[in-house]
Amino acid sequence: MPLPLIPLIIGGASLLTAAFGVKKGLDAKSDFDSAKRWNEKAQRLYDRASDDLKSARDDTQRAMQSLGKSKFEIYEDSIIPFVDCFSKIKNIDFDDSNLKNLGDLRITRDDLRELKQVALEMKEIVGGGVAALGSGGLAGLAAYGSVGVLGTASTGTAIGTLSGAAATNATLAWLGGGSLAAGGLGMAGGTLVLGGIVAAPVLAVGGMMLASKAEAAKHDAYANHDKAELAAEEMKSATTLVHGIKDRCTEMNFILNKLDDRFIGLLTSLERLVRSNDNYSTYSKADQKGVMIAASFAKTIKSVMESPVINEDGTLTTKSRIAIKDGKKMLASVD
Repeated sequence: MPLPLIPLIIGGASLLTAAFGVKKGLDAKSDFDSAKRWNEKAQRLYDRASDDLKSARDDTQRAMQSLGKSKFEIYEDSIIPFVDCFSKIKNIDFDDSNLKNLGDLRITRDDLRELKQVALEMKEIVGGGVAALGSGGLAGLAAYGSVGVLGTASTGTAIGTLSGAAATNATLAWLGGGSLAAGGLGMAGGTLVLGGIVAAPVLAVGGMMLASKAEAAKHDAYANHDKAELAAEEMKSATTLVHGIKDRCTEMNFILNKLDDRFIGLLTSLERLVRSNDNYSTYSKADQKGVMIAASFAKTIKSVMESPVINEDGTLTTKSRIAIKDGKKMLASVD
């Protein structure tokens, strides 16, 4: 007896539908698996770049803290005592023709006036101790080296803000220089705004009804990977920038400490000389030369310390490179 045609057709259609559903389910699972792999790959790519940037940032924070502390101590132990001692000397002849052969070691009245001004301003800051500066103050001192970047303070009063260019420098804020005055962006801003973390989409594995979502998830994963690649490249550039800041701070710290090591001996001799005789006009030529060399060292140290390391856009300054070069030149001139 022949089988009814309609049930055969319906049965065949059901089998085809079931097979189609299975295939769709398999395709969906394949798409979801592919999406998962690409999202995991994107996350690893992002995480590696993020970890490298964080490590560079930590290293740079330490370098800036060290430089800021060195500057603080040099102001406190060298520049301020020098100005106090030098100011006691009477009848200084800045135009003494016998000292013209000193060349770059000469110092002018204007140089001395500037030294006195910075010493006067820093006295109030150092009076509160290094702890009063806090991490933001030390970072600001490292990055800019001038008392002008620090908020007003009195002895014993913590400095909680930065002023001027330092307050609006996103890179400095991100590196631990305190919150930004404008907008309070803190760790964000400038060349170091890198966007959010690449997050993998929620993946659900299902059958036929999820097939279209599975394909969308796969395309989203490709897009995530592209975003991760872009973010990683941005972070690599930022890491290079941050390493440059660290290297510049480290080099400046080294030169400043070398200059100060030499200067301490000159300052000790100067203080001894002034205690016994404060009349420059009666000094021997050797002592007059010693006074000018000590003053020139103080001038160079001040210049290096006040040379900003970073611009407002976070890039390294030409001034800091030149200041370091001048510091090396000064060290070579007295070898």
